[in-house]
Amino acid sequence: MAELFDKAPELSPPFVNVTGIANFRDIGGYSTSSADQSIRSGLVYRCADPSKVQPDGLAKLKELGVKKVFDLRSIPEISKQGPEWAGVAIEKEVFTTREEGDERPVAADEIERIWCPVFKNTDYGPEQVAGFVKAYSDIMANGPTAYKTILSHLAQPNPSPCIIHCTAGKDRTGVIVAILYLLCSVPSNTVAKEYSLTDTGLQHLVPLFTERLLKNPALKDNEEGVKNMISAQPEKMAATIEMIQNVYGGAEGYVRDVVGLNDEQIAQIRKNLLSDEKAVF
Repeated sequence: MAELFDKAPELSPPFVNVTGIANFRDIGGYSTSSADQSIRSGLVYRCADPSKVQPDGLAKLKELGVKKVFDLRSIPEISKQGPEWAGVAIEKEVFTTREEGDERPVAADEIERIWCPVFKNTDYGPEQVAGFVKAYSDIMANGPTAYKTILSHLAQPNPSPCIIHCTAGKDRTGVIVAILYLLCSVPSNTVAKEYSLTDTGLQHLVPLFTERLLKNPALKDNEEGVKNMISAQPEKMAATIEMIQNVYGGAEGYVRDVVGLNDEQIAQIRKNLLSDEKAVF
């Protein structure tokens, strides 16, 4: 499958072209409900599984100042990535994974991987996603611990640039990114449109995902169903945002009452993510 990386197209912003990582983009540059503010660029990136990043891609991550990688995948997903991506030449351990509670400082040339699964022991790949509002509701119900890890980092006075990812960078990643946007008053239609960019970011990997999903007994010969599962139509995120409002009273209600952040932390996240720069998108 290494040739798939060679076929990865050069994409325009907000995508950042990082060799070996699909669907890599900056969440910054988007307009908010305030005409004077936008989402800060260069702080939070989202992507598909980055573990097969190529050497020049790794150099690009360091150039971007990335210091932390938040991995939302489950144990079964991680364990099967090797066979699936056989043939991709890259170091076995690109990122430094530290045990929980390890307080030693990260070396200047290291990128720290923080494993914070939404579903620890469940193979929650794209083939498990049927009925997107329900699926995303399940992600939010199971995600407080994982999402608190990410949000707590972004609630620090000066958080370092970070990557948030799952397998495709669409579902679990899409939910937490949507929460960040909604906390900062990014309009719902903008959140949904940004979510849909995953279709562009994963376009060159559609054959791979399709082949894998069609091997699932529940999806055998159901090419239309597979196509729906790997797509990121804006309507899916729009319905999810409506669910967040109806069930949690909005993103802030979820972050405060379910995830467990306090008002000061929420205010700091907004301070860190909001910029006075003119919106690009």
